[in-house]
Amino acid sequence: MYPPKHYQTNPEQIKLMELIQDNPLATLIINNEGKLPHISHIPFHFDEKQALLIGHTSNQHPLAKKLKRNQIENITLVFHGEEGYISPNYSEGQPVPTWNYSKICITGEAKAIIDSSEKYQQMEFTTQFFEKEQAKPWLLDSAPSKAIENMLKAITIFKVSLKEINGQFKLSQNKSAAIKQQISDQLISNGNKKLADIMINSI
Repeated sequence: MYPPKHYQTNPEQIKLMELIQDNPLATLIINNEGKLPHISHIPFHFDEKQALLIGHTSNQHPLAKKLKRNQIENITLVFHGEEGYISPNYSEGQPVPTWNYSKICITGEAKAIIDSSEKYQQMEFTTQFFEKEQAKPWLLDSAPSKAIENMLKAITIFKVSLKEINGQFKLSQNKSAAIKQQISDQLISNGNKKLADIMINSI
């Protein structure tokens, strides 16, 4: 299996949900009925109480149409963490170019939320999650009730049960701590401190 096992991790080994919370825009992949797979990008937040991912999309989205016909739809989500090019110039212990990255691949079952009160509640949770960094967070109930009603009619809100979680973290784990430190220092010099930080934390 690729990548090698030392670049793979399971939920017990790293805070995978933390990566999802920091990088909520997922690549969504679904079967497209005999055609090429449908690929699009949708933000998600994690509902800790239910251990589910919550997302929403336009009613015109292929997934929304599938959920309208079927109660449950199998989907794949890829969450993209920090990444960057690693030059051989960064360390004598890195003889060839490579690319470091942090990714999470989730397979799960998507199911539409139908109840109107639950839809509103989930949109409240979603808004609170994505507004949390704002100095004055925008609240769902600050919009006209008619506008919110029309929005909820136009979108499909769905929950995703997590069947399988596969973390792939290529952070120079096959290098010594000294070489990883050299590479991290060069990444910081080149403006990629976030990737450098997760590499240092994995030393």
